[in-house]
Amino acid sequence: MNILVVTLSNFGDVILTTPVIMALVRKYPEARLTVVVGPRARSVLQRSPDIYKTVIYDKKASLGQKLKFIAELRKVKYDCVVDLRNTVIPFLVSCKKRTPLFRKFTRVNMRDRHLEMLAGVESDIPVPSSFLFFNKADEVFAMRALDVIGIQEKRGWILVAAGAASERKRWPVQYFKEVIRKLHAKTGKKILLVGTLNERPVADSILAELPESVGVLCGDLVLPETAALIAKASLVVANDSAIMHLGFELGTPTVGIFGPTDHEKYGHGGPKFRVARGEAQDCACGSERLPRAERSCFHGLKPEKVVELSLELLNANQAA
Repeated sequence: MNILVVTLSNFGDVILTTPVIMALVRKYPEARLTVVVGPRARSVLQRSPDIYKTVIYDKKASLGQKLKFIAELRKVKYDCVVDLRNTVIPFLVSCKKRTPLFRKFTRVNMRDRHLEMLAGVESDIPVPSSFLFFNKADEVFAMRALDVIGIQEKRGWILVAAGAASERKRWPVQYFKEVIRKLHAKTGKKILLVGTLNERPVADSILAELPESVGVLCGDLVLPETAALIAKASLVVANDSAIMHLGFELGTPTVGIFGPTDHEKYGHGGPKFRVARGEAQDCACGSERLPRAERSCFHGLKPEKVVELSLELLNANQAA
């Protein structure tokens, strides 16, 4: 049995589609699963032993390259094509059943919508098993990176991601400093700052003020290695970002900080996740009149709220 899943391009968006992959794996454990993914986010999927093949789709490729891409897919006859990107790909390959080009959703949350799309072509969808974002080698490398920056603890740290792909989604760094200072004072836990290389200046500014509390790993780890750290953390505090979604999928207590983006669409629920946000109706920013791509206000969200939610999760996890 051959199954094709067309996923997305950005790290966070692809992480939100992994439950679809794992639901299919659980229902059809013997199937050969091919996944189409954007070039940037390939690392999200590269460690999974359940994916038979990953195929890169670059929307910026030339027409000739795109035709070659389709020709490669057409070499296989698929039993099912699940397109989470909403492209014409399912109609250009041979398959028995496919997701429709035009779809109407009943769910708001994007993770739920992806599963709803799967339910449109597959009945009796099982609860997804956990996706494997990292392997043992990633874990070993991450531990060595901690040794390099002088972190002796091997688990239980608090991971903070003060960055995000879009600057609009970045809560003020001064607020992150206050959260880190208070969490370290109340828990004694080391704070690891994670993210990409271009987020390093933000992390270094935090390190300069709080050298005894934090260790900086921004740009030092690839995504699977970061995932290995998240799995051993006691808490993740992050903007609406790939790190936030990884925290949720790996079952680590996570506080997601929301401002300009929709927490109902991109946030999560459950006992190990908290949404930290201000009240838009109490804010004078008038951002509701702006296109979503231009909104940047956090509606008065203060560090005290994030600290409160963080301690709530830490205490609940210790009691469990």
